[in-house]
Amino acid sequence: MTYDFTLFIENDNNPFILFDVDGKISYLNTSAEFLLGKANKNDIYELCLAYAPKEYGSRMTHIDLKYDDLAFYGITVAYQDDSYIGIRLYQRIKNRQLSAKEISKYVLTDINRLLETSISLLNIKNRHEIKLIMDPDIPEFKISQNDFLKIMRKCFETFDNNAKINIMLKLKVGEMVVVKDERCKLVKLEIKSSKRDKNNDLDIEKLCEHVYIDFLADHEKIRLIIPVIQ
Repeated sequence: MTYDFTLFIENDNNPFILFDVDGKISYLNTSAEFLLGKANKNDIYELCLAYAPKEYGSRMTHIDLKYDDLAFYGITVAYQDDSYIGIRLYQRIKNRQLSAKEISKYVLTDINRLLETSISLLNIKNRHEIKLIMDPDIPEFKISQNDFLKIMRKCFETFDNNAKINIMLKLKVGEMVVVKDERCKLVKLEIKSSKRDKNNDLDIEKLCEHVYIDFLADHEKIRLIIPVIQ
């Protein structure tokens, strides 16, 4: 039986990069795109060579790596000929501790409706052509609504010069984060257009850290990873 596994690799939260024999990138998934916004491509290629198996096949190594705010606990390097070599980095689960004061701000929320509200507020100021994809299977969960709307406003401002914006909200299958000793599911919110202004990214990242949302961004998209706190 033949099966195309590209969809699974592309949506994996763990970065995967395939290099050719000259160290040029032949393929990378979405998570690897964000990684390369914080890490040097040549450093990742050198990591491949340093931890490659001595013979054709794969080798998994436990190693602590950190690139900016991204932390990893291990890598797998594999090759089956001398033309290509691939690396997968295993992202470390973050253990988030919320204080009683912080939890009191969180309200049981339908994230789909809250996102629609933020888009409505956006279009009061600027008219954009919005392509929106939402996930009806996302359960209601606790979130700081005011902080989320503030983050979305800041995120949308980085796309002010774009006529079209693509927004996708979906539940991440099979991935968890630990919040107050409880394993929580994750929701991914991606905002994308042809270009964006990155000048306020540091301010957005600080807002996200305050409410335990992971902020990842490059020159054309923003990705927010939100814990589903029940």
